[in-house]
Amino acid sequence: MRDGVRRLVLGGLAGKLLGMLREVLLAAAYGTGVPATATRVAQTGTLAPVDLFTADVLSAGFLPLHKELLRTDPARAHDLFRSLRRALWVLSAVLLVVLVAGAGTVVRVVAPGLEPGTAAVCAQFLRVTALGIPSYLQFSLLSYLEMSHGGFRLAGVRATVQNLGTVAALGAAWLLGEPVVLASGFALAYVGLHAWGVGQVADLLPARPAAATRGTLRLVWRRVRPLLLLPVVLQGSVVAERVVASLLGDRVVAAVDYARFVATTGVNLLAVPLGLAGLAALAGLDRAAARERLAGTLPGLLLVVVPASVVLTVGSAPVVQVLYARGAFDASAVVTSAAVLTGFGVGFWAQSCAYVLVKALNAAGRNRTAAGALLAGLVVTLVVNLSLHAVLGPVVLGLAASAGAVVTTVVAARPLGVAGLLGRWVLACLPVAGLAGFLGWWAGRGLDGWLALLAVAGSVGGVWGAAWLGVGPWRRVGVGIVRGSAPGPRG
Repeated sequence: MRDGVRRLVLGGLAGKLLGMLREVLLAAAYGTGVPATATRVAQTGTLAPVDLFTADVLSAGFLPLHKELLRTDPARAHDLFRSLRRALWVLSAVLLVVLVAGAGTVVRVVAPGLEPGTAAVCAQFLRVTALGIPSYLQFSLLSYLEMSHGGFRLAGVRATVQNLGTVAALGAAWLLGEPVVLASGFALAYVGLHAWGVGQVADLLPARPAAATRGTLRLVWRRVRPLLLLPVVLQGSVVAERVVASLLGDRVVAAVDYARFVATTGVNLLAVPLGLAGLAALAGLDRAAARERLAGTLPGLLLVVVPASVVLTVGSAPVVQVLYARGAFDASAVVTSAAVLTGFGVGFWAQSCAYVLVKALNAAGRNRTAAGALLAGLVVTLVVNLSLHAVLGPVVLGLAASAGAVVTTVVAARPLGVAGLLGRWVLACLPVAGLAGFLGWWAGRGLDGWLALLAVAGSVGGVWGAAWLGVGPWRRVGVGIVRGSAPGPRG
């Protein structure tokens, strides 16, 4: 298990680094222009229906059931895999035909506000990207099969190879002067992963023909049926975001993902190590002990992610300039992407807390409660996007995600018994965050790029560092972090 976790962590880190390279190169080559917009729309048009039908089927349906059957009835476990493999081939064929034949219609649904010329390019990109669906689904199933047997190699390299494919296709598109080549990166990466994956798990693949397809698939259906509403709302929220972005302008569609990459990378770098380090043994504890461990983790997490949230909010423009402002990524792209990032920054702390709290619910086996918390947040995100985009403009796309994260945090914190403690620490952080944000904004006025970012980060860090040293409970939390131990649920 430890080796598997190591593979996943290292694979995730390598994938994130390549993802950063992908975003920087895409920004330099195409900015927020038509090829970048087409890439985002094609990804949504391809993955939204795929994940709608298969995400929970594989993670919540196939994996735990297959692992259980391996211990109790191996023959039935093999039948389950063969049956689901056949079903995914059929599903992928249907989706491929629909997306290739109806690409124009799908684009009009996903991004109705695009200019006709941009929409036509998006449809062309979608037809190419959709070619990767069969291999995407089959490789996903193979990776879960390997995980069921205790292996993590396929899952560990997935993000790395996918980003390598995109980067290679981006380079080819730029050299050839044919932007549509960019759309081939996803398909080529998964065709290669699929072929390699079959070889890696060849000894795990059952040899005899499939049998009892309906009976084995019915077992999966029983497992995933209570969770079906979550992927529907999740993919609905993803599509709604694309719809709103297209209504705000063609360039906004690409800008959203540049901003989101910064926010999600921050969550992965801060919330994952700081949050999950204190939750490693949570699954084996009773509720009272789990609450104590969580109460010792959350204050330290907040004291790290709140200042990061302030920097992303008031320093969104210099962050975008430092990361992306080169080549085709012009001043207009900076303004649009920074506006979206400001919205994400407001709730970055909540996105980090929501991640940890949902993982805590999962570790305690309370998956329905976790799904309910995520569902509540997604509904709020959807409502804010649809109701306020005409009033607030591009910033609403980040604010909607932030509002949803706050709701998920609140809903998840209550059953874990940490809502009161979390609320007190958030309220304690607010005045310091307000002062730090004002000084950061003032220090960064009139500056650009690295100078502005350093001024903002330095001012925020100075105020926050002074509070860490001067406020007793904060100082105790800081000492606990330095010593590698939870300080306990004080404050």
